[in-house]
Amino acid sequence: MTLNTRSRIILLVVLAALPALVFTFYSTWDERARAEVHARQELRRLVTLAAHQQAQIIEGARQTLVAISLVPSVVLNDAARCSVYLAKLLEKSPGLYHSMGIYDANNVLFCNALPWEGKIVSPDRLYLQLARTTGKFSIGEYQIGRVTKQQGINFGYPLTDAAGNINGVAFVAVNLDNLNRMAAATPLPSRGILTVVDRDGLVLARKPEAAARIGQKLGNPKVLEALRSGNQGVFRATGTDGADRLFAHEIIAENADGTVPIRILVSIPINVVLAEVSRAFVRDLVGITVATILLLIAAWYGAEIFVLRKTRALLGAARRVRAGDLSARTGLRHEGEELSQVGEAFDGMARALQQRDAELKQAVQNLHEQAITDPLTGLLNRRYLREYLPRELTRAKRIGASLAVIIVDIDYFKRINDTFGHEAGDLVLRELGTMLRNKIRTSDVACRLGGEEFALVLPDSSLEGAREKAEAVRASVQKLDLKFHDKPIGRITASLGVALFSAHAEDADSLIRAADEALYHAKGGGRDRVVLAGAPGNTVPPAS
Repeated sequence: MTLNTRSRIILLVVLAALPALVFTFYSTWDERARAEVHARQELRRLVTLAAHQQAQIIEGARQTLVAISLVPSVVLNDAARCSVYLAKLLEKSPGLYHSMGIYDANNVLFCNALPWEGKIVSPDRLYLQLARTTGKFSIGEYQIGRVTKQQGINFGYPLTDAAGNINGVAFVAVNLDNLNRMAAATPLPSRGILTVVDRDGLVLARKPEAAARIGQKLGNPKVLEALRSGNQGVFRATGTDGADRLFAHEIIAENADGTVPIRILVSIPINVVLAEVSRAFVRDLVGITVATILLLIAAWYGAEIFVLRKTRALLGAARRVRAGDLSARTGLRHEGEELSQVGEAFDGMARALQQRDAELKQAVQNLHEQAITDPLTGLLNRRYLREYLPRELTRAKRIGASLAVIIVDIDYFKRINDTFGHEAGDLVLRELGTMLRNKIRTSDVACRLGGEEFALVLPDSSLEGAREKAEAVRASVQKLDLKFHDKPIGRITASLGVALFSAHAEDADSLIRAADEALYHAKGGGRDRVVLAGAPGNTVPPAS
């Protein structure tokens, strides 16, 4: 039987619809793979953000312990006064901690914010062991408090005597409700689960909240194995609910001995990840069917005008997007017919992808800036200094240049806090940060190390130049005339230690340590002065 032209065109349209259908199946399969890749990236970003939020609680505990370690020994060595001080400190931290105290050198509870009965000895507590063996801030595991009988996780900090010997360990017991509140505030995808676990896989916090699971071990062996395989990662496994899920995990903190005490785990079902792809597949099938019917009706009259040109535009834009050009658009007029609607949907998708890509890049940039910036002063922080200084020393060694480090510490800063309050102390720190930023060259770096201590890194600086810079900073601190609530804060001074690479040290840690030792001599020499490393007597005394 011979087919006429119209029938042949109709047949061609029908045959043409088949490849489109095949392409739809292929595209759906490809999009499923892309959706999973994108979900892995989004899950990785989400778990990093959640870990950063949880890390704020740990940093708060560390700062609290550092503050306790700086309390005069006349208070810490008196059990009654020590307990009263800690009780007041606990009252100022409602909801954060359910206990804080100090264990002596024999692991016997010496003082506590809460009253206790009998003799409490805790040599088995991990945070006590780590604080003593490493001499640094340490994080324990899930435990039931021996005084409070409450669930929590303890953080320890060594207390040293004048000779540097560890004679006790201060601790705070973080309330798990605080971790759960932070977890609850973390946005999750539909049916997502966020879990915070300790080093043994015991649950510390969870979203959605499940009180019965707190203190219980994760029940999925494959998940536990993946957590122990590295500091971070994304993997696919079957959840305890029987659903195929994507998991992302990351460490929240790390102990000084290299062990990981706390991790965060976020998971979402695969069917949630692929839900939009499945809906898009149905939409594409419906679109193909409708388009085929319309093409059958209008094939003879408008194939070239109404189909081929627009199809080429769509395919061209799709290829550009697939090649990574998210600015690609179909160029079709957004009219009512189907291909124009597809073009409009495609352009909207391309715009959304372009916007999402820009937002993701901005989020990554913001996260990095937050990670290396001190929020109070706006200066760079200790973490940035640890990354930057070794690189800069490598550069200096390569070209044979010098580099100076200046450590700045505000004298009697605690007196300002005790007299005017911490808001006044924050005002002084912000003003000092602004002054340091204005005093340095564009090639110099100013960082806040923590508390009232700051650091300046001066590349390509001589020892004399660093001394002059330090003296200029010291003099500028003297000139600060600050008021808090219209009350003069009074005269402010600072002590400074200066060390030079490679005259005083060959590596970053040794250089900072040399500057710290010089600062120590400046403090011991009467404060308000500059001391050079290796020559504690070579100081710039305060102006008369």
